[in-house]
Amino acid sequence: MGWLTALRAVTGLALVAAAVAMQPLRLAPERLNEPITASGGMHDELSMPRFSARLERVEFARTVRVNKRYGGEDAPTGQIFLIAKVGATAPKHPVQLHARLFTADGRRFDPTERVSDTAAMNTKWVQPGWWRSGLYFFEVPPDAVAGAKVVVSEEISPLFGDQFLSEAAFDTGLDGAAAKQAVGAAKDVYEVSG
Repeated sequence: MGWLTALRAVTGLALVAAAVAMQPLRLAPERLNEPITASGGMHDELSMPRFSARLERVEFARTVRVNKRYGGEDAPTGQIFLIAKVGATAPKHPVQLHARLFTADGRRFDPTERVSDTAAMNTKWVQPGWWRSGLYFFEVPPDAVAGAKVVVSEEISPLFGDQFLSEAAFDTGLDGAAAKQAVGAAKDVYEVSG
């Protein structure tokens, strides 16, 4: 009986030590509702439970022209358009993906409403088994480009569904000098079909 008691004591101490060691890993209450985030860079394929995505390209423009069947619409800006080309697929069910741009100083930008939805990826469905590429248009101040991240996720429904969705965060790879050069080389007019 002595060895059984000793085994129980050692097991108990090991569990207590593990519990104490795990305390720093506990999430703060304000972080409990945050999505599960996978991080990567340009061209990295990030696989989430309901979609896989990759940031294929980032470009800059001062005006976006959406070419339609009978003419076009110009969307100028006093700032700069950051245009993110994202590829995505879904493993089982069709999904619509939403993107946001987070800057190094903590600001958040949703896709601009100046560019027609027909030219943007936010209204398109990503089908299982097929890769689809599309564009997200963000209107941002030129000084906010350095260190920016494009974050892709499913849209959270205010009424139903999984509220703890995963997201894929892509570093654009633009540090201060690269961002300044890319913004300086921005196209005057970026043309897209829509």
